[in-house]
Amino acid sequence: MARPGLLAAGALLIVCGGGALGYALTRHAQGGMPEQSKSEMATAVAKLDGEINAARTAVHERAMTLAGLQQVQAAIVTDAATAKDMLVRGELKFDPQPGEVVELGQSKSGANARLLIEPETGATAWATYTAHAGKVGAYLDLAAPAAKQLLVMDVVEVKPKQMADTIMGYLSIARPLDVSPAFERLAAAGVAGWIDVGSQRSDFGAAPKDATVTEVPIASAPQTKLHVYIPAITAGMPMPIALGGAGAAFVGLLLLVAGMMGGAVKPAQTLGTAQTQVSSASLSGAGMHAAAIANGTPAVGDPNTTAIPPNNFGPGAMIGRWEIVKRLGSGGMADVYLARARGEAGFEKLVALKVMHPHLMRNESAVQHFLDEARLAARIVHPNVCTIQDLGKIGNDYVIIMEFVDGVDLDKLLSCARAAQRPVPVNVALGIICRICDGLNAAHKATAPDGSALNIVHRDVKSANVLVSKQGGVKVVDFGIAKAAKQSHLTRVGETKGTPSMMAPEQRVGEQVDVRADVYSTAAVAYEILTGNGVNLDLVALAHLGIEQWPHLPTPSSLRPQLPVELDGLLLGAMSYDREKRPADSYELEAAFEAIMKKYNLTATDKDIARWVASEIALLPVGSSVETSPTASV
Repeated sequence: MARPGLLAAGALLIVCGGGALGYALTRHAQGGMPEQSKSEMATAVAKLDGEINAARTAVHERAMTLAGLQQVQAAIVTDAATAKDMLVRGELKFDPQPGEVVELGQSKSGANARLLIEPETGATAWATYTAHAGKVGAYLDLAAPAAKQLLVMDVVEVKPKQMADTIMGYLSIARPLDVSPAFERLAAAGVAGWIDVGSQRSDFGAAPKDATVTEVPIASAPQTKLHVYIPAITAGMPMPIALGGAGAAFVGLLLLVAGMMGGAVKPAQTLGTAQTQVSSASLSGAGMHAAAIANGTPAVGDPNTTAIPPNNFGPGAMIGRWEIVKRLGSGGMADVYLARARGEAGFEKLVALKVMHPHLMRNESAVQHFLDEARLAARIVHPNVCTIQDLGKIGNDYVIIMEFVDGVDLDKLLSCARAAQRPVPVNVALGIICRICDGLNAAHKATAPDGSALNIVHRDVKSANVLVSKQGGVKVVDFGIAKAAKQSHLTRVGETKGTPSMMAPEQRVGEQVDVRADVYSTAAVAYEILTGNGVNLDLVALAHLGIEQWPHLPTPSSLRPQLPVELDGLLLGAMSYDREKRPADSYELEAAFEAIMKKYNLTATDKDIARWVASEIALLPVGSSVETSPTASV
């Protein structure tokens, strides 16, 4: 007989405990530096770096110009009184700019430097000025402790035409550089810290409580360090509330069960019966999971396992009409298998099967994500995109049936060639790049069944997602995180998916992306293919370099002189920080590559690419697989 009091108490505890647990689970970690502040900090640091670099260049050129004057070289072999007379009579004309300090000195063998022309009255306020007297080099100091001005100094050697074997001279130029605007830009971005020059420092902004400190180097001044405070990150989930909620819900469940049973059945007996029923149901099912169990994968509900591992279909296992040949790869959402279907008269067809992990099937969002990948890719019909042949649920498994590509992913080929310092032939490299552009353009222009534009953006273009077959075919794969205007699941605002090292800046900070994000990543892949150098353009990792000279890469022709110089502007322009400066789409990017190929009479047929693939496969390390299929990296 049911007990209403226990039922009510149990239900109340479940509701309250579940609410507390839900609250705890949805709390996100707080603190750290916001992405917007990181972006603004990168801009501010880049401007400061440019200002320092410009000031150092100007000071050095000024010092070298004065040191080359005959009057200056003549003054070096005189004494201080004579040098000053020359200055008064106008024979020495330094014409210092506002705030500029000019010093001329003499050094004899075995003796300390001696001033001939001292800084003007008031220049002694530069406390660090004389610290570098006579020491040739470029220097950067704070004008005074806690000052918002840097002292940019350059000391150069002056070689007299007479007595050069016993007397040498030096000339130094120093100019102030106001860094308060840079500090104000950082403070406005919510960034606080200090700049450290030697033993002196100057602070900006207000330090947050319990913050950590990170160092941001300044490229033009390696000895100058910028230190910024990173706000402390607070834990997202309040554990006491989470544990209390879980405990209350558990007790409520026990009360609910006890109230419903009325004490007629012993808990131990009920548990044993339920467990037997679940095990029997799992083991009696035929089809997909029966094959999985035979190969060592526990079935859902198996009481002898605490976690559900990925699929483990061994050779010979059947998924519908498809027979597993071997596993090709595994990712966070699915496994990929080489499979075949047999027919009459010895007919056999090889395909790649992407099988969703069993434990994700209970997650509706994950299922929609998996299905969206196939739906999107199935709308793209092009020789340079891997074909989706079917999609469905076979038994208990969600499966995508894809074209099998007998070849190697581009990343493996490039890694092998790079390790052996074998550059990819220029015509082959450009041929592969144009085919990638062609496939992406087909994706970008794909339409829904009603003819409306899908506006697909791949968002993870990289060499590992390009397959090159033994026949010379080039195919873009893995639309697992592609973004379209029409899809069942939506990426949350600010959520970042993809490969940071190849990702467009706007994608890295979680902004809305368009096809120009794929243009950016394609150019990064092209840079790797053509130069043989790996690319890491993670905006967060390179924030200290700023955005003014983005992407901070050497020109391709400087790394490989035989490359057409037109590729320098094309590649670096396609990787511009500002998306408005990139080619409008993959079609425009491909047209630019084709124009260069036409100008230099560079062609690449599928046979040319196939010959290169064959030569690289022959040199792959022993044990490397040469059979490739779309990966399961979603």
